[in-house]
Amino acid sequence: MFKKLIVIFVALSLVLTGCWDRQELNDQAIILGWGMDLLEDGQYLATANLVLPLASKTGGQQGGEQGGRSGFMTETAYGKNNRDAEQNMQRKLSRVLFPGHRRNIFIGEKLAEHGVFSILDEYGRSPMVRPRANIFVVRKATAQEAMSLAYQLETNPAIAVQKIQEKSGAPISRSLLDFFISANGTGCGIMPALTILPPEVKIDKKSKNDSPPQTTLGIYGAAVFNGQLKLAGYLKYDEYWVRLWIANKLVFRTFTTIINAVDADKPGGAVEDALSGATSGKTVTVSVDSFKSDITPIFSGALPRFRILLEGKGYIEENNSPLNLSKPANVKKVEARMNQYLEEKIRRVVTKVQKDFKCDIFGFGDTIHHRHPYRWKKLAADWETIFPDIDLDITVKLNLTGTGLTGESLLPTREGGEE
Repeated sequence: MFKKLIVIFVALSLVLTGCWDRQELNDQAIILGWGMDLLEDGQYLATANLVLPLASKTGGQQGGEQGGRSGFMTETAYGKNNRDAEQNMQRKLSRVLFPGHRRNIFIGEKLAEHGVFSILDEYGRSPMVRPRANIFVVRKATAQEAMSLAYQLETNPAIAVQKIQEKSGAPISRSLLDFFISANGTGCGIMPALTILPPEVKIDKKSKNDSPPQTTLGIYGAAVFNGQLKLAGYLKYDEYWVRLWIANKLVFRTFTTIINAVDADKPGGAVEDALSGATSGKTVTVSVDSFKSDITPIFSGALPRFRILLEGKGYIEENNSPLNLSKPANVKKVEARMNQYLEEKIRRVVTKVQKDFKCDIFGFGDTIHHRHPYRWKKLAADWETIFPDIDLDITVKLNLTGTGLTGESLLPTREGGEE
């Protein structure tokens, strides 16, 4: 009887246990960043940023290194697609590639121009790819170049770009998901764009403790993709926020405008355009941390037009004009001037997208789809040709709720402004 119990126990332990195929952490090569480039011969070049666990155990952190060792390693491999390159990369690694923690995906510009459909299929199909990953286009460079740069403040450049994007007021951990949603909606797509930035001023290192500016990664803006998922062009850093605000995804943003010029892009301007007695070229900066967008399609005929109301709340963070902000009337002048500046800026960016890219990255078509599904059925097939000519009524309502710790500026009496 006792022998029978032992046999049954051993048999059950073999059948019921589910841990035989477990993968120990020490056997995994954790991928934090993944990049894809297209080569001249049509092959793909995959680049992976892998965590170096031995470096992470040591103390100290300086210049992207931990304990004198870099916190990551970069590995590459050729392939016919994502999975083929990953398999070829595996033969050079002593641990199994684990993409479950892959937070950032980089795409070289040449591949973006060729079209990203071929690599995005795996990202939408594989259960090992997180839909809430960040995906970037590297402008005028390859993914490998961007991923090989050591970033001084972080141990891994793949993590650095995610944090830079977050500090720019854009949402993080959803650009891949947003791209899929947009591409399956109006057919166009948009994703953040990176650029490699050399230092503005080169300074020689005179001692080992000096830390002059170095070539680094930065957010360029956004890459716009057409209906064939090919790169149509870029929005610059000072234009990307327009799309985020209209799409209700802008988290915060600081705006600076010249208080007395209609054309706020350059200092100066006609005196008659001044909102007050301020001299030309004086700036006011407003920090906004609450944004709201409302898009209303209006049909007066077969084709729609849109009424766009953009609202925000913020406070004046810097005043270099002679306006005395202790007076509520002057705060209203700043508010009116800022609304004027933002409306003009937004109108120019939207027109650029309509005429240059011809891609509805703002979700206007999706708004018709949700509110007027029967009308959308008639418009959807021709939306690519309708979108560039639709009329937009854009209104900005910024509510300034504060002027900082002081109302009066040091300038008014010195610059001939209001006392």
